[in-house]
Amino acid sequence: RGPVPGAEPGASATDDGGARRSASPAPEPTPTGVRDVRALGAIGDGGTDDTGPLQAALDGAREDGGGVVWIPGGTYSVQAPPLRVHANTRIVLAPDAVVRRDGEGTLLTNGDPGQDPPARTGHGRILLEGGVWDGNGRRVPAPASVLSFAHALGITVRETVIRDVPGRHAVELVAVRCVRITDVRCEGFTRAREGPSRSAAVRLAPARAGSGSGESGSGDDTPCSDVTVAGCSFGPARTPGDGPWPRGISAHGAAPGRADGDVRILGCHFESCSAEAVHAFEGGRITVQGNTFLDCAGGVSVVSAADAEGPDARPPGRGDSTGPPSSLSDVVVSGNVLTGTGGLPAIRCTGSPGAPVRRVTITANTVSGTRGSGILLESTEDAVVDANVLSRVGGDGVHVRGGGGLRVSANRISGGAAYGIRVVARTRGLAVTGNGVDSLDAGLSVTGSCQDLVRYGNDLRGSGGLDDASPDPVTDPGDLV
Repeated sequence: RGPVPGAEPGASATDDGGARRSASPAPEPTPTGVRDVRALGAIGDGGTDDTGPLQAALDGAREDGGGVVWIPGGTYSVQAPPLRVHANTRIVLAPDAVVRRDGEGTLLTNGDPGQDPPARTGHGRILLEGGVWDGNGRRVPAPASVLSFAHALGITVRETVIRDVPGRHAVELVAVRCVRITDVRCEGFTRAREGPSRSAAVRLAPARAGSGSGESGSGDDTPCSDVTVAGCSFGPARTPGDGPWPRGISAHGAAPGRADGDVRILGCHFESCSAEAVHAFEGGRITVQGNTFLDCAGGVSVVSAADAEGPDARPPGRGDSTGPPSSLSDVVVSGNVLTGTGGLPAIRCTGSPGAPVRRVTITANTVSGTRGSGILLESTEDAVVDANVLSRVGGDGVHVRGGGGLRVSANRISGGAAYGIRVVARTRGLAVTGNGVDSLDAGLSVTGSCQDLVRYGNDLRGSGGLDDASPDPVTDPGDLV
C-alpha cells in the first residue's frame, strides 16, 4: 500500500508493574522521496481549502523527478480543482483519507495548465491507491470527472473508492496506453442535467477535438490500448439522493484503423445500471470475462460506430455512410453471469451491412430473468455462440439478424417467452446444432431469406416446434421436434 510515515497511534504497552498504559511513540521521520501533505500545511478537516498543500506535494515530486505523495487520514477539501499530477508519481491515501472536490472542474488530471491544445505526450507512470476520491456531486453539481488522464503511458488506479460523480466519469481515459484499474469501487452518480444519461464510470475514448472534460488530449484520434479493468464494482450510491451509474464501462471508437485495442474487463460487478453496463463500439480485441451483472437495463453491448446513437456516436464524417467503414472485431464475451436484465438485450453484438462485427465468441455465459432478448447478433461475421445457459428470457433466446459464417451450438434455453432461436434478414452460412430449447413460440424459426443453413441435433420438444422456411437446409441427422 506504499510507505506510511510514522507509527500507528494509540498502541498500548505494559509497564514494569504490569499495569496497562497508553503508548504513542513519536512519529518516525518521513522517508526520503515521500512528501507528506500534512508537513506542507494540509489540515484535512473538511473545511479548510487544502488545494495548495496538495498541489505543492505533487509539484515537489515533479521537482525530484518522481516520488511518493502521502495523504494521511482526514478529509481534504479541494476548492480550486484540478489537482495536477506529474510523471513518475505515486499518490497513496490512508484508508481513512478522503480527497473531496469542493469546486467546479475535474478533481485530478495529468494535464499541464496553459496548454492549447494540451500536450500529445502527457504525464505517465502514475499510480493512485487507497482512500476515497469524492466527486461531491450533490453539493457541486457542475458536470465533471473525478480522475482524468490523457496521452499517457502507464496509469494505475487501484484499491480505492470513487464516489458521487456529477454527470461525467469516475475515471476518464483519453488516448492512454498500458492502464490498470483494479479493485476500485465506483459508488454513486449524480445527474447533472435532466433526462437520460449514458455516462460511464470508466470511459475510454480517442483524443478527438472538443471531447472529454476539458483536460483531455489533442484531437489527433490517438486511441486507447492495453487497458485492463479487473475486480472493480459499479453500484448504487451510498449517499442519499445519488443514483446508480448509467453505464459501468464505455469504450468509444477512434478513426478507422486507429481504434481502441486490447481492452480487458475481468471479474467486475455491475449493479442497477440504467443503460448497458458495458458498452463498446469500433475497436479490436475486446474481452469481457467472468463478470457479474445484477438488475441492469442491459448487459454487454458492442456495436459498430455506424450503429451508435446519442452522445456516444461519432461526429459526422467519421465512420458515417460517406466515410470509411468502421471496424469492430475479435470480441470475446465469456463466463459472465447476467441476472435480472431489463428491456435491453443481455448480450448484444451489432454491426451494419457495411461495418459488420467480425470474429465474435460468446460462450459459457449464464443469463436469467431478462425482459429483453438473451443474445442478439446483427450483421455479425464469423461468430460462435456456444454453451450458454439462458432461462426465463422475455424476448428471443438467441436472435440472429444478417451476417454469415455463424455457429449456434450446445446452448440451453428454458422458459423462453418468445422464440428460442430466431434467424432472419438474409443470414447466410449458419449452423444450428445441439441446442436444447424450451420456449413459448417455435424453438427454431428461420425465415425464407436465409441461406446455407445447417441444423441438426437440436431438441425442440419443449417448444412451439420447428419453423424453417429457408431453402434447402442441411438437416441430417435431423432434430427432435
